[in-house]
Amino acid sequence: MDNIEIRRPKEYEIEKINDFFEIVLIDTFKKNGIFYRKDLYNEEILSKKKYLLKDFETNGIDRYFLIAFENEKVVGSVEYGEPNNLINELTNNMLKDVIEIGTVFVHPEYQRKGIGSSLIKELSKKLLKNDEKEFCLDSGYKTAQKTWTSKFGAPKYIYKDKWGKDAHHMIWRVSLEK
Repeated sequence: MDNIEIRRPKEYEIEKINDFFEIVLIDTFKKNGIFYRKDLYNEEILSKKKYLLKDFETNGIDRYFLIAFENEKVVGSVEYGEPNNLINELTNNMLKDVIEIGTVFVHPEYQRKGIGSSLIKELSKKLLKNDEKEFCLDSGYKTAQKTWTSKFGAPKYIYKDKWGKDAHHMIWRVSLEK
């Protein structure tokens, strides 16, 4: 972890970051046994690419990314913005005014080394500096759900069988205040 740099992305890095999104999502879909769902994969990859462009278009106002690099290699990402449509739909807009942390991705070769935690910690500092008191995050991936439950406790909302039998969608509401 000593040689990992966390910083804002630069426009010339867009293609490299988008390639990273594809690597992580392919791995995630395989690990969660949903690689056959090309429709969900395509939707997910498009949303991540749009969020990254939105960061550059608004200078981090609508979406704000931090990227982890090892030398020039992208090894992690995290972003925040307004809650996604699914969070708003599933919670009946209960979290519409709560910042969502999303796109918490770590390269498959770098997972379980604290990079994701470091990214969330850095982003949390930014949120606190902006006077945010909490954030939400969601996941339909079983592997990520285990991680978030371990890190943040039980989810605030569980939508059973959202993605099929025993494939739930979970949403966490996390306080930034100590």
